[in-house]
Amino acid sequence: MARETVDAASNLSLQQKIGKFIKWLSHREGPLRNWRYLPTRVLLRKLQSESAEMRAYAAEGLGGVGDVHAVAPLINALGDNNSTVRRFAISSLGHIRDERAIDVLIPFLQDEEADMRCAAVVALGELGLSEERFSSPPRQIIEALVNSITDTDRAVCSAAIVALGRIGNPQAISPLNALAETTESEWIRRYISEALHQIEEQNA
Repeated sequence: MARETVDAASNLSLQQKIGKFIKWLSHREGPLRNWRYLPTRVLLRKLQSESAEMRAYAAEGLGGVGDVHAVAPLINALGDNNSTVRRFAISSLGHIRDERAIDVLIPFLQDEEADMRCAAVVALGELGLSEERFSSPPRQIIEALVNSITDTDRAVCSAAIVALGRIGNPQAISPLNALAETTESEWIRRYISEALHQIEEQNA
């Protein structure tokens, strides 16, 4: 009799475990309904690797997967001691387009490495392309990008101009026109002309 009770309890426990497993699989954030679940978990583990090359691979891959659950770990990766990891983390945060990344990315516009500043500009440009950008203009992003159009590095400057054109916020018109009048670079003037055209079209 005692044996039967133990077996019944064991079967019940097994049934409960199976039930929980099925519930986990079926959850809206689980692997059956969210294809990003498994690759994100794999890449997040690799983001903790002792190998900088593996961490960089994971940071880059998480941007391609685009799961918002990677935002906090990627923000943490911005403090990595490897510049490549930091740069890929910046880019991936831009791809995911989660507003939590805005405040932590803006300081990178002052980074001593031009590649890092350029990555931050491109990422902020992506963050400025959120669906709500017209009803609630991302002023913080616009101001940060406007400050970057005078960067000493031409690639950073060009990326900021392109980003402002894609976002299409009219706040950028005046500073872009001012730069067009003072720059000696024909390439920069071309980027500005295209950006102003994009802004005009989006606000027509």
